[in-house]
Amino acid sequence: MKTVFAALLACQLISPAADARQPAAPLPRVVPDASGGEAAAEAFRKLPVCSLAPGGKKLLLEPCRPAPYRNFAQRRHAEQAAPQPRLAPPPSSQPLPQLSRPPATAYVPAPAAPAPSSIRPLGTCDAAGCRDASGTRYQGTGPVVLDPSGRPCRTDGHWVQC
Repeated sequence: MKTVFAALLACQLISPAADARQPAAPLPRVVPDASGGEAAAEAFRKLPVCSLAPGGKKLLLEPCRPAPYRNFAQRRHAEQAAPQPRLAPPPSSQPLPQLSRPPATAYVPAPAAPAPSSIRPLGTCDAAGCRDASGTRYQGTGPVVLDPSGRPCRTDGHWVQC
């Protein structure tokens, strides 16, 4: 193995030009530019459009030109009809009916909200509700209970406010 490797190395050192590859021939210029003029542009237009060979790995014909660009955002021009302005109906000879205004009423402010009742301390509580210090029973448990008249009252710890 060492001798084979040494022989290959010696061949590379002795003749480095033997392994050098020839540069590839430049491809013909197929894209028109300003220097080619009208003749180059015409030659470019005559080239077939590029397409792939059946294997899909190389071009079917060379040289070829790329497919023309399709701008899907462009649309064909269509004349737009201007919308017809709506015309007011012709004036009639009959007068418009006069509507009467309802009688003016004096401004009456909304009744003031009742002042919140005082906060009362809760006394004893059981599973169905609580009683306050004056003996009034509140039904329910949790942050909202009902007083004897059915109004909701808020509890906060050991206090109740209706």
